[in-house]
Amino acid sequence: MKVAISSVGTGRRFIRPELVMKLKESGCTVYRIGQKSSDEISPDYDRYGVKYIPISLERSNTNPWKELKVLLEVRKNVRAIGLDSIIIYGIKTFPAVVIGARLAGVKRIVCIVNGSGRLFRLQGPRGFIIKLLSYPALILAFLLADQVFIQNNDDLQMMKRKWLLWRKNYANINGSGVNLQRFSYTKLPKDMIFTMISRLTGLKGVNEFVRAANIVKERYPETQFQLIGPIDSEQGDVKIDVDLLNAAIESKTVNYVGRVENVKPYLDSCRVFVLPSYYPEGIPRSILEAMSTGRPIITTDSPGCRETVEDGRNGFLVPPRDHEKLAEKMIWMIENDLEVEKMAIYSRQLCEEKFDINSINDKIVQSVIR
Repeated sequence: MKVAISSVGTGRRFIRPELVMKLKESGCTVYRIGQKSSDEISPDYDRYGVKYIPISLERSNTNPWKELKVLLEVRKNVRAIGLDSIIIYGIKTFPAVVIGARLAGVKRIVCIVNGSGRLFRLQGPRGFIIKLLSYPALILAFLLADQVFIQNNDDLQMMKRKWLLWRKNYANINGSGVNLQRFSYTKLPKDMIFTMISRLTGLKGVNEFVRAANIVKERYPETQFQLIGPIDSEQGDVKIDVDLLNAAIESKTVNYVGRVENVKPYLDSCRVFVLPSYYPEGIPRSILEAMSTGRPIITTDSPGCRETVEDGRNGFLVPPRDHEKLAEKMIWMIENDLEVEKMAIYSRQLCEEKFDINSINDKIVQSVIR
């Protein structure tokens, strides 16, 4: 059986290796459909025996003619391969990729909603027009799909309210999961280091993290704050306050590390993981990796993020955009050592019970090869 994994992103990084291996163990030949780019293709594609197929995917395209171009590219490439099944990540790409794949004769189509994206946040006349075009296309894509997995219950209920789901072909799934072996449990360090790892945009809560760090640093000067990840070129409607961030870096309040290939050492060295995101997440992978390592979590009471925390048991949920409440919970973590240790253990336990990547990939593979 020939199976493709489609998602926005270039071939610079090899994605979802555990899912690839699970498919190959089931006897599948695996392809990856991603963005055209000048980036070099990761050598891992050859190592894992996965062929990369570049097409004109875009993360935030709203041009219907470009969507048609993607649809035709998908149909052409998929037909040439003789693809049997396709797994599609990213709600923005569903219409073009689903319709193109169906026109090419793909027998089994699985859509995975890993966050609702920016579409549903659009406002004003332009937003109205984009939704007027996008909603019928999404309805058609969901009708044509054999299975739709939705990574958090907020997104599922929202799509029901908007009448986007007309068939009973949908189900919840606990995010993309986490590799419990790769992100093994490690003992909490004594140094009070708060770490945020994310693709950095305003919506991910970078400004709130920095403002909270400024408050906490005044009261507990020895506290450290690490900010890890690349600054996103597509900032959306909430921008990073560059002056605020630069001032925090210059004063050594925040240690900005930038992009790293391996986040595990940074998780091992931190005491508390923070993600004050109010981006429409699926279930943030960075939080799951921190939980699996055995780290208490502070995140927002917003879709996707709230799926990861039992408030007061493995961390805290704070209101979105509220840096003062975020600082308050950071200070609580500093002042309550024994409770923090218990939270760390429970984070790992939750991962083992709900977010094991093997269990989640089993569901996806079973839906593909049935």
